[in-house]
Order: sequence, then C-alpha cells, then structure tokens
Amino acid sequence: MSANRIAERINELIRLKKGKPIPAHVNFFYCFGGLSLFLIILQLLTGAFMLFFYTPEPGKALESIAHLSNEVALVWLFRNLHRWSSTLLLATVLTHMFVVFYLKAYQSPRQFTWLSGVFQLLMVFGLVISGIILPWDWRSYWSFAIWADYLGTWAGGATIQGILLDNFTLNLAYYVHILVIPLILGISLIFHFRMVRRYGISEPL
Repeated sequence: MSANRIAERINELIRLKKGKPIPAHVNFFYCFGGLSLFLIILQLLTGAFMLFFYTPEPGKALESIAHLSNEVALVWLFRNLHRWSSTLLLATVLTHMFVVFYLKAYQSPRQFTWLSGVFQLLMVFGLVISGIILPWDWRSYWSFAIWADYLGTWAGGATIQGILLDNFTLNLAYYVHILVIPLILGISLIFHFRMVRRYGISEPL
C-alpha cells in the first residue's frame, strides 16, 4: 500500500470518528469563540510560567514583578503576552456574545449554551479584575477601590461589599485569580462545548 493511500485511509478514519462537517454559512464572525479559547490557553500557559516569580505579599508583589520583567530572561515577553492577551480575550468574548445575540442563537434549544457563555463572560471579567489587583501598585489599589465602591451601588451590594472589604488580602486575590476562577471557568467551558457539540451552530435568520 502506497504512502498516499495510507494517508487517505487515516484521514477517512479521522473524519469518521471525530470529524463533524462545518456548516456552509460559517464565516469569520463565527471564529471568535475559537479565538477566545486560544487566548484562554495562552493565558494559562503564560500565567503558569509567571507563578514561579510572583510573590503575593503587599510589600513584595510589585518588586517581584519588576524583578521578573527586568532581570529574568524572556519573562518580560510572557508577562506582556499575558497582559495584552487578557485585553484581547475580553474583546473576543464580548464580540462572540454580540454575534450570538445578533443571530438569536440563544433561543431554544441553545438556552444552556447561551447561559454558560454569559457565565464565562463574567468569569473573564473576574480574571481581568483580579489580575489587575495582583501587582498592588497605585493602579491596582484604585481599581480595587472603584470596583468595591461599584458593588455598593447594587441591590444588596452593601453586604457583599462589606464581606469583600473585611476579608480582602492580596493572597486571597492571588488564589482566586490562579485557582478558583480558572477551575470554575474550565468546568463551564466543558459544559459549553458539550452543548455546542449536541445542538450545533445556529444558522443566520
């Protein structure tokens, strides 16, 4: 059997077992979900690398970031990838949600796909906010103060605000950023992909 025939046979098996035809109406605007997943993976890889250099203590956090940015080879690249891809991630998730809403893909039978996507948007917001806090410089302090103040404007938000202010530590923000939110987001993504796999991609109306 020739090499070409073997390759064709392998491709046929892959298509039979794992492949799923791409609908003809899919275009560039359907790619923002995949772009968001790519950026989440990039965030995970770059963030995991920086874990070895960051110290989640008020007196050492900014100093440790300055050290990894200026003195450790190539870590400045990972930090900038992490920082800028977080902004791009927020933009791609928002765009993905807008496209889904515009196509009315939140309607039956894709309600749970939509709700899990909305939940993931909130988790991405949580990652961005908690990530801004970690350097614990003037920008971090005022970002935390503004968001805490904003929580107080919600119905019942004063209680949440009080709990947050009474229990806040930089160490807590660190573990929320690197462990709690990523774990919840990962579970939500698995559920989201199962729903997409089950109900498919909505067509334009």
